Amino acid sequence: MPLRHVLALLLLIVSPLILIGWLGTATLARQQQQQREQLQQLFAGRLRDLSSNLRPIAQRYETDLGNQLRVADRDLDQLAELRRSTPIVRSVLLVDRDGRLIYPRKPVVDETSETLWHAALSELARGRPIGEIEEANAPRGDSGSLSSIKQNLPQSRTSRTSKSSFASTSSTTSTRWQSWFHEDGLQLVLWLPRSDQTATGIVLERGRWMADLVEALPASSPDESGRYELRDSTDRTVYRWGDSTNATNQSQPLATIRMESPWNGWRLLYTPSITPNPGWLADGTIPLLATLLALATTMLLLGVYVLTTIRRQMALAQQRVSFASHVSHELRTPLTNIRLYAELAKRDLDSETASSSDKPNQRGRLLERLDVIEEESQRLSRLVTGVLDMVSGKGKLRPTIEAPDQIIRRVVESFAPAFESLEIKTNLKLNANEAIPIDTDVIELVLVNLLSNVEKYAASGKRATLTSVQTATLITIDVIDKGPGITKSEAKRIFEPFERLDDSLSAPAGTGLGLAIARNAARRHGGELTWIPSESGSHFRFTLQPVNPTSNHVSSSPTEPS
Repeated sequence: MPLRHVLALLLLIVSPLILIGWLGTATLARQQQQQREQLQQLFAGRLRDLSSNLRPIAQRYETDLGNQLRVADRDLDQLAELRRSTPIVRSVLLVDRDGRLIYPRKPVVDETSETLWHAALSELARGRPIGEIEEANAPRGDSGSLSSIKQNLPQSRTSRTSKSSFASTSSTTSTRWQSWFHEDGLQLVLWLPRSDQTATGIVLERGRWMADLVEALPASSPDESGRYELRDSTDRTVYRWGDSTNATNQSQPLATIRMESPWNGWRLLYTPSITPNPGWLADGTIPLLATLLALATTMLLLGVYVLTTIRRQMALAQQRVSFASHVSHELRTPLTNIRLYAELAKRDLDSETASSSDKPNQRGRLLERLDVIEEESQRLSRLVTGVLDMVSGKGKLRPTIEAPDQIIRRVVESFAPAFESLEIKTNLKLNANEAIPIDTDVIELVLVNLLSNVEKYAASGKRATLTSVQTATLITIDVIDKGPGITKSEAKRIFEPFERLDDSLSAPAGTGLGLAIARNAARRHGGELTWIPSESGSHFRFTLQPVNPTSNHVSSSPTEPS
């Protein structure tokens, strides 16, 4: 197959496959992404349920500690008692309207840790949530409220806070959470802001509320295919449950949610033990590959069929052109001879009318030329008949009663002048003398083609042998020469129409139709024309069957003699 045809076939196959493969891969990617998103939504929903289960802890803190702050109000003694009696409370704060920390007091003893903690609380106080004044015209500088605070403060603090003004606390506000990042992480602060812009607050003990969180989370998970984690704002794992066999792997979490207030910055995560993969069969990879393979096979077969059909049509068109060219050449040769000898015969007749002195010689020459015209006419007739029979694939037999050997001798005698000029000797070993109904034209056509090939291609061997064997149902004729011979590879194509083993300029003229016509004629007569391997030269065997006189058809299938 020519390279351009191969490239065209590959392009025809590969281009659609690339497009289909790209579309299929994109579809698979979308399906896998959708499956992953569905899994993410599923586990994100589970994580949100877990986060919702932690919300009551914050609500309990808000209720219990908020009530205690309201009871203690701004009484320093009660605030101090609240600090001492409640384990969850790390520090209690009282802040005036200007954001100054009133309680706890600054440490008297200069201890580094306590001083730093008080400074941190002072900074926290300045960033506290500010309550809204519910009564816009509330009296400012209420002496009763101020004196109540002054009674519980040292003199030094009294002198500093006396400059501050506190609004009326006639109304109560709700608690508010503040996330405070200090020391080793998140600190929870519960504020009770008041309408006079003052506030009391509680810094919760980190270890206590973390223990409450862990206690509220499950100890194990029904889904053992992954692990759940609670991570703080620094991305450290606070608590882990579920499948811990691959806890050290670095796979990315499948689902992550941020926890609700007050645990801002904390996250709940789910990480599968293995990357979710539905498998080749489930994710459609195998069906896609099977589809692509089926399409590739179909398109390959289709492409091969189309190219084969195109090549066959091109070869047929070429054969038709070649057929017309070669047949025209072959027909032109006998026609030229007929015309030439007809003109010579006419000239002889004209000479005979002009002069009668050399009538015997003129008559002889005229008969010779008429004989040539007759032979060339018969040759032309055989050629046309053979071509028509080959094209139509069928032909009617015209049997006559005659011995096969008699036909063989007649054909050999017609080649005698040509063989003598080429010094080719003929050796006849004939054993088919019984007259039977056969088509002499068929036998002559086959033998003429075989002996013509001996004349053209095997003259160097200087010998041609013809043998015949006759049985009741089969006649076998062998034509053997001592020429260059035919190889096995060449023998596979010598019976193809227009096939010539030598197309060089020095090769004898021919159409490549001779053996094809001869084989077709032999088969019409119920026989076969075959090439027989031999050590030297060429060996052709021609078989045929007698014709049934009543039906003009051969009586049975051919049988090779033993």
